[in-house]
Order: sequence, then C-alpha cells, then structure tokens
Amino acid sequence: MSGEGKFEFDSVQDPASIQDFLLALTEGFAKGRIVLRSEAEEIVLVPGALLGFSVKAKRKGGESKINIKIVWKDSRKEISAGDKSILIAS
Repeated sequence: MSGEGKFEFDSVQDPASIQDFLLALTEGFAKGRIVLRSEAEEIVLVPGALLGFSVKAKRKGGESKINIKIVWKDSRKEISAGDKSILIAS
C-alpha cells in the first residue's frame, strides 16, 4: 500500500462494543483489508502475510490495561515466522 496516514480514535465503550470492534477487526484480517473510519479520518490497511504480534497487560493503582500491537511491512519482502505462541482464554 502506498502513501502514509494516521488514524486515532479514543472513547469510552462498554464491553459489548469493544467485542464488536474486535470482531470487525478479525474479519478485516480474514478479508485482507481493514478500514478504520471516524467522522474526520479514514485509513485503509492491507495486512501482510506475516504479522508481528505483541500483547502487554498491566494492573496498577486500581486500573487495568491491555495493549495489543500488530505490525507488518507493506512491502512484499517475506520474513520467517517465529516459534512463539500465546494462549488467550476467557
């Protein structure tokens, strides 16, 4: 994908709304195209074949946080997959 862009969105949501967003995001990965849009901004991302994946969780001072980071190169240069795995349970 050519060009550059930035998208930011911050809000307070209930758990069901977050679940809907995450489901839409996984559908985007399955289709190979993710569109993020708000009233003022839009960005279209095309995930690569191999993705960098990072999860960080933290609990401090009565606040909990989960950061999920997914990165890829827009170029067609291939990278090798690692042997790491993660279990996410509910």
